[in-house]
Amino acid sequence: MTLTASPRLRTTWARHHPDRGLTLHWATAQLPAPLLRELLHRTLDLHTVADTHQLDRELRNLWLGDLTHHPLPLPQPATNATCPACSTPPGALHAKHCDIARCALTGRQRDDCHPANVCNTVWTGHYPGVAECTEYGFYYRHGAYGYEPCNADDPDAHHDLNRLYAECHWDVAAQLMVIPG
Repeated sequence: MTLTASPRLRTTWARHHPDRGLTLHWATAQLPAPLLRELLHRTLDLHTVADTHQLDRELRNLWLGDLTHHPLPLPQPATNATCPACSTPPGALHAKHCDIARCALTGRQRDDCHPANVCNTVWTGHYPGVAECTEYGFYYRHGAYGYEPCNADDPDAHHDLNRLYAECHWDVAAQLMVIPG
């Protein structure tokens, strides 16, 4: 596939021409390699598990004229940095038969759901869904009549993953559960 850089100012960062290959905006050279790969995957409609929010932020910065890359701080891993099921360190792919790993295509537990492991996800140092539960305020506790919704600061509050998977849907591009609407 032919790759060319365009010096013209335009709003398209990357364009795929079936007969001429890929054309990239000249400013995309400022992107770090992982984000440039994500941009190429997005342009070619390839499956990816990269952080698309970070790419969008960086492209916005480029559009606003910030042509120098400012790396984002690395996320802080949980106290148990390795995956409790497969001992994978943060930033690495889960092991093939990991019970905690989520499918990158469906967001559900990955259990040999797709051939060739194209749905493998990266261990972030946090249990899948916990960040979304925190953001959306999905917590529960054991009450007199079983499980009941509660606030994050209530005694014995736990992340309500059941509610998360019941009320939200998986956003493949963002690689997280989102509230519909």
